[in-house]
Formats: sequence, C-alpha cells, structure tokens
Amino acid sequence: MAIDIQKMEEDFNNFFNKYKNCDFEGATDEEDYVADADEILARYEGLVMSEEEKCALSRHCVLLGCKIMMYTDNINGPKYYHKAIGLQPDSYDVHWGYYTTLEEIVENEEYATPELIQDAIDCLTFCIDYCDTPELCEQYCVRNRYVDLGRVYMAAGEFVKAKECAEKSLAIEFTEFADKLLKRAEKLVQMKEDKDDFYKNTFCDKRC
Repeated sequence: MAIDIQKMEEDFNNFFNKYKNCDFEGATDEEDYVADADEILARYEGLVMSEEEKCALSRHCVLLGCKIMMYTDNINGPKYYHKAIGLQPDSYDVHWGYYTTLEEIVENEEYATPELIQDAIDCLTFCIDYCDTPELCEQYCVRNRYVDLGRVYMAAGEFVKAKECAEKSLAIEFTEFADKLLKRAEKLVQMKEDKDDFYKNTFCDKRC
C-alpha cells in the first residue's frame, strides 16, 4: 500500500517545527526527541515501497540524525543515519552527509568511538568506490575523499593506511593537504617502527 507522501511531509514538518529551537538543554529533551521521532518513523517505515517514498523518508532520517548529533552524543543519532542508508544504500549524498556529521566527532578523542570511526571509514570508502569513472572522480573530488579517509585513519591510529590514502590522493593530483598528511603519516609510521624495534631489541635480547 502506497503511503501518503504529503501527509508524511506534514508530520515531519510538524516534528521539526516543534524541535526547531531545541538545543537539548532540558532534562528530557533528548528522550522526548527520540520518542517522537521513533513514533513518526514507526508510522511509515514498514510502508515505504517506491523509490520516491524511500527517498523522502531517507531525507527525514538524515535530518533526524543530523539534528541530535549536532548537539549531543546520544546513541540514537547514528541510528537515524543507518536507517537513511538502509533506505538508499546506493546514495552518495546520504553517505557523504553522514560523514560530514561525523567529521569533527571522529577526530575528537573525547567523543570518538570505534563504532563512529568505522562508520566514517565505511561512508568514505563508499564515496570513493562510487567514483568509478573519471567524470565522477572529478565531480566529487575523489582526491579530497582520500585525504578525508586518511585523516580518519590517523584518528584511529592506523598510520600505514593513512599514508596509503595520502599517496592515492597525490597520485591523482598534488595538493598541500595530501602532502602534509603524507609527511605526518610517514613520520608516525617511522616512530612506531622505531618504537617496535626498540622494544624488540631490548626485551628480546634480554630473554635470549
């Protein structure tokens, strides 16, 4: 059964108007937001069938996730983005939108979690793989997506992978961002190798 898209738009517009000025400072703001959002989603999630319906609901899921993740570290924020991706798994815009919300979070040690870092990696990997023609690579600046992915790997402590991303970006076109990323990653890779060699030589020699 097709849903009434106009009615769905009205429901979500009413929801977003209700929380338009909400900064989640109130004691129950987050709980109320999530409860109301989930109630609206429950009305439509099981009914969407056409691409038009999925696109419309996906867009609202993105807005739901963006709003709460901008102000809080509520665990439900990513859930709404995951719903959006589930509705439009082949959408560059949805994956890119989620990454841009995650961008500052995953590079902040206080808020980053392994799950959020992995989500950022997955989104950027999708965006890079999506650009499978020279035209798409140019349109979506895939060289910059490699730099973005490299920065996430740096935040995750995966310096070798960060170095590889910088090299791939520079292979497309030289940019100062990629060059700085490469130099920083190379330095950290070398530091880790030196540290590993030190412990290996120090402790292995004593055991032997």
